[in-house]
Amino acid sequence: QRAANARYHQAAFLPYSCENGVGSFMSAPSLDFLYNMRQVELINNVNRLTEGSVHEANSLYRVIFDAAQDTTQTALLNNASQAWNIDFFLQTLTVDPVSLREDVRRQIAEQFVSFDRFKATFAQSALSIFGNGWTWLVMNETGQLSVMNTYNAGCPFTAVPSKESNTMRGTSYSAIQRSAGRRPFIRLSPIIGLSMWQESYLPDYGLDRETYVSRFWDVVNWNVVHERMLSSRSGLRTT
Repeated sequence: QRAANARYHQAAFLPYSCENGVGSFMSAPSLDFLYNMRQVELINNVNRLTEGSVHEANSLYRVIFDAAQDTTQTALLNNASQAWNIDFFLQTLTVDPVSLREDVRRQIAEQFVSFDRFKATFAQSALSIFGNGWTWLVMNETGQLSVMNTYNAGCPFTAVPSKESNTMRGTSYSAIQRSAGRRPFIRLSPIIGLSMWQESYLPDYGLDRETYVSRFWDVVNWNVVHERMLSSRSGLRTT
């Protein structure tokens, strides 16, 4: 049914079944809603908005990056970005507990004083979101890790304009890119992403966002996190 509902763009299959949810973190109905209903809706919107356009055959990453530079493509940007965010979030999870890798713990601890300090920083950022948004662990081009929030459907890799973009008020990102030949955004690679959209936690937790954030760590696939770190350090984009 998912393949029939989508054309070129499709969400990746999950490495686990939706039937039992994700451990104690997310119930089966909540996971089913995010993956089989919300994701389908967003992907269908992307296909509808890109049909017959230059974006139709591009990857979702490319669609987001290009649409973020065109103020006439807000609807496409929002749908593509949220579809990518949800997929990234769900691919981070595992139904089979994966122990925290020592190399991942060490790398994070080196930049946050300790791993526990990182988790506290991440939780504080997540709980500070008013309304809907996302909390991320991101890596820049030099390998530095940081925690950041995006709001609504914002993606990390189109969230922060470059310094050149910031100094050219009233000029679109696409114009900056054409005239200066520079990347319009600071390159940030997402490593971990947590949905702080109400639809992700309200059904299972009500307003208890603290427990939602706390239980997230029980189902993070640290092998996936490790692979993303390696890819980011190698200069590869997370697509």
